[in-house]
Amino acid sequence: MDCIVVAGGVPQEEDLLYEYTQGKPKALLEMNGRTMLERVVNALQSARQIDEIVVIGLGSDMGQTFLRPVHHLPGQGNLINNAIAGVDWIMQHKPDTQAVMLSSADIPLLTGELVDALIEMCRPFDQGVYYSFVTKETMEARFPGSKRTFTKLKGVEVAGGDLGIIQPDILLNNRALWEALSNARKHAWQIAREVGIMVLLKLLTRQLSIADIEQLAERLTGMPSRVLLNPYAEMGMDGDKPHQIDLLRAELKRLEG
Repeated sequence: MDCIVVAGGVPQEEDLLYEYTQGKPKALLEMNGRTMLERVVNALQSARQIDEIVVIGLGSDMGQTFLRPVHHLPGQGNLINNAIAGVDWIMQHKPDTQAVMLSSADIPLLTGELVDALIEMCRPFDQGVYYSFVTKETMEARFPGSKRTFTKLKGVEVAGGDLGIIQPDILLNNRALWEALSNARKHAWQIAREVGIMVLLKLLTRQLSIADIEQLAERLTGMPSRVLLNPYAEMGMDGDKPHQIDLLRAELKRLEG
């Protein structure tokens, strides 16, 4: 399976991470001797079931080293366009591809074993999208100081995972949908227009279930989807805020000595 790593994102001066990045991409933040991106890519390349890796956002290695060569594409302006550019590249070079992995570049505690475990959880890849959540209990048991943002669903609080698997046609045949959802993500009324007012009301009243999310994804994309409750907090422990960067650095130092 091939993997697209989305490594775009340069924190601006108003961003709390700017003190750490100083105008550079977040993916280049130092993590106990390696960049965040190096750690993510090396973990993916250590997995038994990952083949080619396409990094979107930097355009070159920028002095980084990986276990084996990766393919670099420049950033395309936003998360959705970056993911589509990666899928386009893979389909041009491997037109028979049935499923690809999508990963963020800010989960430096990822390991090859965890990547392989997620892939096994998703077999036989007969769903259009496999997306994972990490429950609040799982996250806080592993990282009690993470202060991750949790969404309250029916019967469970979850944080989004940073790895998923998708069939290429889902992205390539629904570009307008993904662009609309990306543009609407900060405006409730726009989200309601895209997904339906009842879905939004269920979310606001904490009655939205995982089954509801799977049904919504199938309605929007025309293909069945599966939401996983990921038992591995490392796949959802990303570095979005300064205290999370500090936590990740401290944990890597503890693990590696």
